[in-house]
Amino acid sequence: MRESAQLRDWVGTQPETNGDCYPAEKDRYHLYVSLACPWAHRTLIMRKLKGLEPLVGTSHVSPLMLDQGWTYREDEGSSGDPINGAEFHHQLYTKTDPHYTGRVTVPVLWDKQRSAIVNNESADLLRMLNHAFDELTGNDLDFYPDDLRSVIDEINADVYDHINNGVYKTGFATEQAVYEKHMKALFDALDRVEARLSEQRYLCGGVAD
Repeated sequence: MRESAQLRDWVGTQPETNGDCYPAEKDRYHLYVSLACPWAHRTLIMRKLKGLEPLVGTSHVSPLMLDQGWTYREDEGSSGDPINGAEFHHQLYTKTDPHYTGRVTVPVLWDKQRSAIVNNESADLLRMLNHAFDELTGNDLDFYPDDLRSVIDEINADVYDHINNGVYKTGFATEQAVYEKHMKALFDALDRVEARLSEQRYLCGGVAD
């Protein structure tokens, strides 16, 4: 099950977390991902949709987790880490905070100027990438418009809990009753999504932006 992220600073002028806020600047931030992780995958999609490739670089870990977790060893299928030269992903967390003891996850947005993680919550990163760099790119496509935010938040909560996390709750269940409970919740949520998509092109309306 995906737990709440602990590193929640912000990039942009309108922070949506209680952490510190930093300015959007070209080539200041770097996105660390796993190509095998759906949470990281959605940040890569947003980066592409918003045309942020020239502004925000990326590195990806090996898809396999070793004894020390994700690795940046190129012979294990990683892109390597040209920013910090890290061998293991957990080293980015302890470089940010030597006393860090929380979960080590992707995606991570890294601040090259401060040599620290900005944020490791994919939902936060989507909102940052959606707006923070608009003045630098001229790309004003808005995937979280004011008039749809309440609907997006409602559907996201359902999808996050019962589908995104639902597959983990089901797959890691150790008792049959728990497995069946989460399996039912997962397929009920899939039915709700299918019902919406039978009436409109996208989950939250008829247009993508």
